Amino acid sequence: MKLCRLSTVISLALYGVSVSALSQESLPNGAGKDSESSDTPQVELIEVTSQRRVQNIQDVPISVQAFGAAQLERASIDKIEDLQLYVPNLNLAESGLSTQLFIRGIGSGNNQGFEQSVVQFVDGVSYARQQLSRAPFFDMERAEVLRGPQSILFGKNAIGGALNFTTASVDEYTSGRLFAQVGEFGIREYQGIINGALWGDNLYGRLSVRHYEEEGYIDNVTLNRSEPNRIDQTIRAKLLYNLNSDWSLHFKYENNDFETVGRQIEILQDEGNPGNPFGATLAAGFGLPEALPETNHDYSRVSNGDSSFNSSQNLTFEVKGMLGELEFESRTASLQYDFQDICDCDYLGANIFTVPMDEDYKQLSQEFRVASDSANRFFWQAGVFYQTSELVFTDAIVLPTADIGQTDLGVLPTAVFALTGSAAQGEALSGISARRDFTQDTDALSAFAQLTYKVTDVTQVTLGARLSREEKEGFRTINVNDTSTGVPTTNPVSPLVLNGLFAIESEQTSGHYLTGERSETAFDPSINIQHYLNDDVMLYASWSKGSKAGGFDARANTVSSFEFEDEQATAYELGMKSTFWKKRAKLNVTAFATDYEGLQVSQFDGTLGFVVGNADAEMQGIEVEGSFAITEDLTFSYSGAYLDHEFTNYEEGNCYYRQQFDTANPDMAARYNEETGLCSYNGLTGQYVPEFSANTNVDYYADLTADSVLHINLNYNYSSKQNTHQNLDPMFEQDAIGRVDLNIAIEFTDWGIELLGRNITDEKFVTYSGNSPLSGTFGADTIYGFVAAPATWSLRAYYNFQ
Repeated sequence: MKLCRLSTVISLALYGVSVSALSQESLPNGAGKDSESSDTPQVELIEVTSQRRVQNIQDVPISVQAFGAAQLERASIDKIEDLQLYVPNLNLAESGLSTQLFIRGIGSGNNQGFEQSVVQFVDGVSYARQQLSRAPFFDMERAEVLRGPQSILFGKNAIGGALNFTTASVDEYTSGRLFAQVGEFGIREYQGIINGALWGDNLYGRLSVRHYEEEGYIDNVTLNRSEPNRIDQTIRAKLLYNLNSDWSLHFKYENNDFETVGRQIEILQDEGNPGNPFGATLAAGFGLPEALPETNHDYSRVSNGDSSFNSSQNLTFEVKGMLGELEFESRTASLQYDFQDICDCDYLGANIFTVPMDEDYKQLSQEFRVASDSANRFFWQAGVFYQTSELVFTDAIVLPTADIGQTDLGVLPTAVFALTGSAAQGEALSGISARRDFTQDTDALSAFAQLTYKVTDVTQVTLGARLSREEKEGFRTINVNDTSTGVPTTNPVSPLVLNGLFAIESEQTSGHYLTGERSETAFDPSINIQHYLNDDVMLYASWSKGSKAGGFDARANTVSSFEFEDEQATAYELGMKSTFWKKRAKLNVTAFATDYEGLQVSQFDGTLGFVVGNADAEMQGIEVEGSFAITEDLTFSYSGAYLDHEFTNYEEGNCYYRQQFDTANPDMAARYNEETGLCSYNGLTGQYVPEFSANTNVDYYADLTADSVLHINLNYNYSSKQNTHQNLDPMFEQDAIGRVDLNIAIEFTDWGIELLGRNITDEKFVTYSGNSPLSGTFGADTIYGFVAAPATWSLRAYYNFQ
């Protein structure tokens, strides 16, 4: 079956090649370089560093989409969440406990012990932690999305893909920019950039500052405030020192603070299964009618409050120069962040429990790279990379202090007393917390090389490999503490009740004190063949392997789950990159198939814990991207993807609530295993995997006066139906989404004013959904979801100076 699907994909790709070639042959004047006309409009071809060299994107033999500085600013792309609207097969979703990034359906679930399967690189530095996916970016030079395993050149576990971000470099002249934005929902943004000489003709600097704030589009009726209230602040300083014409020193310091109060969450479903709806139980049984009054998707929520405070710092020092005819590069980088979060993780307006989290991460890396001249018939690049990191993570399930009957202060003491008839057990769940402490120290060393040989003037073969060694030490413990003192409780009943009712094993019950060590060696090879049919059409085929190290489970509540194993991927790609119509058009096509073994998965169990393990999956598909310069003033761009994703060996996935009793979906009910209480995912498509996704963009200029231009940019993003529920509940398979963004600008020589509209057709859709914790304990199927913003308009203005 897999071979049949892959052969169909390859046939489509080859058909695209033949159509492109035929299109060029049918042009009356030809389409090669020799037929170019200086006054003919042409599509923009961005230079990228996806292969660690500066190349025209049409010469890069991988599936990559790139955006230059002007495109990023015009579309107001200031975080990965915005970027996904322009790149098929790229998905980012925020959950209650983490941020999840996916390419081609491959990503990492809710677990602080995981590193990202899709790694973000900023100026060559690995930002492989989930929390850093939320970090904003600005004053950019370029953003590149590399789909498929990128382990050879990017390493550090980029098994699903990589995001290669390059911030604006230091210019050797004086320039600056001021920018401001005001909009709906309290949007305010201010930017200032200054660049210039600091000392003679040798030292230059660039300072970039950004402040962003937003009141939010969700009405929290419990606290009478708008959410999520967001404040971002970034300062970046760069220095360039030219030692001579061959050697230069580069320094960057960046500090990011991004804070959010509240979340964009609503309760979207509340059904009794088999008991009463959760809202009815809280109202009639506990006297809390306002805890869950409705489940409409109306941008309102009930919650006792959430907050997230993030601070990150990066120091990068680079040395670049020439060793004879060889290019040399050294990059030393320090990255650290502190993340503090308070999650009202019952997602209701009742005092049931909260989860405070604190994550502290420090990373130091060093890379040396040497490369020969790519103009040679045989050229190469090679390097060594070392990284050490320390992760300290703590969280706690905190139960408020309340006597039995004081349900407005705390629900669980009364609920447990009603369930068990034991006052002692009810009182045991007042004013306690199950605190988890987790650490993971990692040392990674790798060497990589890539060799290219031009067999002929039109054909070249590239071989690559990375050898990696990674060592980890992990530690996890859970203690039941008294919240008033912060030390282990003296009530012996509390740990027993948490264990018996909620499967939280602590030091007081099962000796929850775990340590471990892991050492892994991985060898990832690749081979790539490129062939140019002519100056404007390049074909390529590649085979590669990727790997991602195993590690230690940061989220499980049971001692039986502590380690997870490594991931392995084998990827195949066939592609074409072409320009035609006198370079007024381009068409790029990629067909791919990838097998993943040991995919690291972490799923919420519907109560208070997680199911962590490894699974196998395969996916295949086709990606298309191109553009037409219809006139000098009008450009049409497009991209699209077809994706077939399937779990091939995933027997112990978490079930959605009462899946075994789902009479409406008997095929899903049959997947339940009575012995384990888990469900088989074999043959199912994963979360965030639309079969079809596409993007179209129209960019139009019109002269208004001799020194002013009207600029209109219209973008449409489409995704076919997909499941947003982490346990693939069929009720939360979201219908197809079509979203429209619009930018209308009047641009002058040095300044401009813009009207920006996001989601202007006011589409309502959900980006993530899951079961409200403990609702199932009360016999209810209650689902919360992260909801996307409604139509949002803002006014922006900028001024450039030199």
